[in-house]
Amino acid sequence: MTIWAIIPVKAGHESKSRLAHLLTAEERAEVIRSFLSRTLALLNQAPAVAQTLVVSRDPAVLALARRYSALALFEEGVPGLNSAVTQAVRVATAGQATAALILPADLPFIQIEDVAMMLAAGGAMSGHECNGGSGLPPIMAICPDRDNQGTNALLISLPADFVFQYGPRSFQRHCQEAHRLGLSSQVVDSPGLTFDLDTEADWHVYRATVKLPG
Repeated sequence: MTIWAIIPVKAGHESKSRLAHLLTAEERAEVIRSFLSRTLALLNQAPAVAQTLVVSRDPAVLALARRYSALALFEEGVPGLNSAVTQAVRVATAGQATAALILPADLPFIQIEDVAMMLAAGGAMSGHECNGGSGLPPIMAICPDRDNQGTNALLISLPADFVFQYGPRSFQRHCQEAHRLGLSSQVVDSPGLTFDLDTEADWHVYRATVKLPG
């Protein structure tokens, strides 16, 4: 497989609005940029990832992507995660990618081992399947969040008519989309992927884990 990693990133002033009572807009933007830098550096260490693409409307985010030799794609059209990922997947497909690993920008604890687990799930069926499976190598692998509601990592084979379902209950909706398309699928449980920074409780966990002051 020729694997492209795709990271969609909101504009800085729009990111993590649920933390607005704790952090200013610039502080929230800086947190996301720090997470993004870490993820981009990590993906550069993953030999199986042929190319990383960052899609965003934020010039600072796109400039950061270029510093890590990632492709910087300006998000066009109506703002939205599903449309941004769809746009990026089209670019990856045109670039001869045969699989896309889609990661959010707010994974503070992601490790190279987590990426390896997602990529391995794309090559051999193991564990449990969210659609019953067919015994064939999976062409969708998914890691949910801690509540088994959101989608924290998604690997799909390309080209694909996959309709992205980010938003409430996206984990279940992505599994349903795989079933609709008849895709063999794999659920991955990887510790560094299941934690994302979304709520005040998440912020306190993150701050305690990395020993931030305040």
